[in-house]
Amino acid sequence: MSEYATMYSLKRHYNVTVVMNKEFKKKIKHIFLNTSLPDIPASAGHLKFTDWTPVKNIGSPVNYAPIELAAAGLLGAKNFIMTEYSFEIQMFNQFKEEVRKEFTFAPTYTTKANGFLSKIMENRSSELPDPVFVGFHIRRTDYKRFIKIVFGGRLPETAYYTRALSHYRTKFPDAAVFIVASDDLKYARSELDQYHDVFFSPGFSPGEDMALLASCNHSIITVGSYGFWSAYLAGGEVVYADVKTKIEYRLSRKMYEKIGLDNFIPLPID
Repeated sequence: MSEYATMYSLKRHYNVTVVMNKEFKKKIKHIFLNTSLPDIPASAGHLKFTDWTPVKNIGSPVNYAPIELAAAGLLGAKNFIMTEYSFEIQMFNQFKEEVRKEFTFAPTYTTKANGFLSKIMENRSSELPDPVFVGFHIRRTDYKRFIKIVFGGRLPETAYYTRALSHYRTKFPDAAVFIVASDDLKYARSELDQYHDVFFSPGFSPGEDMALLASCNHSIITVGSYGFWSAYLAGGEVVYADVKTKIEYRLSRKMYEKIGLDNFIPLPID
């Protein structure tokens, strides 16, 4: 999604021709029906991999300046292929509503998400105010090692979860309802199962979980691009973990504030 959004913004900002690898497009097309970037045309079928000039990050994991230089024509008239995993929020956020429209979920995904939320509403006491759904994504598994090795950081845990829940409970008394999805549901349940206002995804596919989180009014995220995109598509307020890292991290307070994502609210992890 991050690569697609970056490519989309390059097209819009620099008026360049952008095409997608068919295999790449296939991964997201069944989830998001409105993706408009075209596949590599058949007329380009004669091109070999060596006919493409790779552009990627330079100097740090978050510096993708070469792709803008290429799009601006400053690296010459060539066919460029974007490698690595570009995540240029400052670029695609200029076209926020267009990007969100590109990532419109297929009806099968939204129907399943709305059905899950509707069941919660049906079982809710009529004496309580209308629910304000807060999507809560907890990233774990391989990311614990990844953020430590690559960025010198650590995952937020219990203290952050408690603080984030309290933030919305205070803001929406008796109305906040938390919808939790995670790549480690067993862990998420061990941390949050004791709360009456917390509900868990039954373990949908990644696409279905994202549709569920994006159907909520507001968001809580920890680390990683999956949580970011779930919250970005949901809109509303986004509480995120103010993770400290030794190497610049794309999804950090410094980056969010630099870009001007005013609806992103940092909370300390300790």
